[in-house]
Amino acid sequence: MATLPIEYLRTTRLFKERIGDLEIISFEVPTHKYFSRNEIPYLATALDVDLRKLENMLSDMRYGRVAVEKLWAYRLDGDLIRESKKVLLPDLVANKDVDGEVEELEDTKILKIHVAKLKEFVRIFVKKRQGFREVIIYRKPPHPALIRYVAYL
Repeated sequence: MATLPIEYLRTTRLFKERIGDLEIISFEVPTHKYFSRNEIPYLATALDVDLRKLENMLSDMRYGRVAVEKLWAYRLDGDLIRESKKVLLPDLVANKDVDGEVEELEDTKILKIHVAKLKEFVRIFVKKRQGFREVIIYRKPPHPALIRYVAYL
């Protein structure tokens, strides 16, 4: 009996978050291994890869071709042992007034993403290592979170 290949790209739920007087649309990030389709714009921007090309690479992972590996997604205001809270990131496509800026250092690139009036609401750190790139996404409070990836591109 043949087994079906694992689908690494998944559609996750969207949430409306109220932050002060703003309302933003966020999506749930799977805690490890799997990717939300809404994560693709974050990774494509951080890794300077075409959106469709990255999506195809992640779809090919079901055949053993690993391009990007999600190590973990963790909500900083939760207790890892007792409870695991949902990791949320603002949807770059559904929200209005999404902007950003890039800061380049020696071997690190920092992307600062502004959502509406929330300046530097999400920061993406891309560090070049030998043979791979490490990507860390940090979301500010409320619901602070860290997501860590390793990209073999």
